[in-house]
Amino acid sequence: MKKLISLSLVALLLLLGACSSTSSSSEKEIKSASGEEKTQKTEATDEAADDNQKKELNQAIADTENVKVTLLNVEKVVDKEWDEEKFLVNFEVENKREDTIEVQAREVSADGKMVDDSMLNMSTEVSGGKKADAVLTIQNYDGDLPALEENLEMILYIFSWEDDNFEEKHQVTIDLK
Repeated sequence: MKKLISLSLVALLLLLGACSSTSSSSEKEIKSASGEEKTQKTEATDEAADDNQKKELNQAIADTENVKVTLLNVEKVVDKEWDEEKFLVNFEVENKREDTIEVQAREVSADGKMVDDSMLNMSTEVSGGKKADAVLTIQNYDGDLPALEENLEMILYIFSWEDDNFEEKHQVTIDLK
């Protein structure tokens, strides 16, 4: 019986010893592979950063008793890895009201030409007394983006779901020259 237990312990130790040496070598391989991935991602990010463009504006759009809207910047984002490009128009919205408001972009045009609604995405809720970042995304999944070289125009439509009598429209003209 003692021989059986001794033999079982020796076999168990050999098995555990074999497992530990295998896991450490595969662990080194994983580290090596992830290091290469990081290098490749960094290079791709650096290339995309060369195509990205950002124009800081910090321009007051509206400052009423209900809201304060500031246009922060306009950014062109190019992602070569996903073969995507888009424009981001970033606003900061402060809700001075007590109820929640909704901020949307409507009637958007780029360089005097209307932009199809299917390319636009902006609808942001802002709770009463709070600030939020509202981002207009212009992205075309089926073709090229509209030319955006001279100006971007839109109407910021602000309303409340809780108060049917409240709505504001603010004309926005962004000079990109």
